[in-house]
Amino acid sequence: MDAKAGTFAVKGNDKEVKLAADSKSAKDALEKVKVGDMVRVSYTEKDGKMIATSVKAGSKKATEKKGDVTEKKPATK
Repeated sequence: MDAKAGTFAVKGNDKEVKLAADSKSAKDALEKVKVGDMVRVSYTEKDGKMIATSVKAGSKKATEKKGDVTEKKPATK
């Protein structure tokens, strides 16, 4: 992620998408997130590039919930 340049990558379930922020609000939002944060991105494809039109930080509750779901504990007898 390079907030000053407005470029970043988002990992989905099965792939990573490289994006460039187009609007001032999207670039400002990048200044507030850090690597590993959950984000919601709206984007369009323009000239073969993915252009982010909106970037919003995800809630901490969503992150915690995801952690609870993926955590596996050994079965006890």
